[in-house]
Amino acid sequence: MKKYTTFKTGFIALVTINTLIIIANNIYVTPPINIRTQQLPAGRANDIDAIKALEQLSAEGWAEGNGKKMASVYTDRADYVTFNGEWLQSRREIDSLHQELFDGVLKGSSIENRKIQSIRFLTDSVAVVHITGAVKHKGAKKPAKSRDSIQTLIAWKNDGKWKFTAFHNARISRVSLWEGIMMSFS
Repeated sequence: MKKYTTFKTGFIALVTINTLIIIANNIYVTPPINIRTQQLPAGRANDIDAIKALEQLSAEGWAEGNGKKMASVYTDRADYVTFNGEWLQSRREIDSLHQELFDGVLKGSSIENRKIQSIRFLTDSVAVVHITGAVKHKGAKKPAKSRDSIQTLIAWKNDGKWKFTAFHNARISRVSLWEGIMMSFS
């Protein structure tokens, strides 16, 4: 009987702790994230169309599982920072890593809910671009909310052609109470 009581007490404690963690994961300590959209600049229609075409070509390459096509929109020496902080330093590395992912965990995935949020021209040949979207895995009806991301890209016009020369991806996610507690211990 004593073994049963000890097991029962331990089981109840485990269930209680897990329940508290689940609740803490659904209470947020940061405010909702407001994604801004800015009007695209007037008088730059050809440049904007060229930048939009790059984004479309990259998304098509992703949907086809074609790393070379997906990476073709980047300069030879592009800097590309993934959502988890891996820093790729060339179009070849972008192609290689993505092809590995397309052949593995991202097989059959696509980029959904894509939207150019802003294009800001710093010069006639350099623009900062913000795009939102999410990876939808094969067989899923829609992307998981946890996959929502925002990317910052630098587009560069060289010899009359636009290419992306820098990319940084970040998840769009609020910090939960549980994550806040865990951060305070690290």
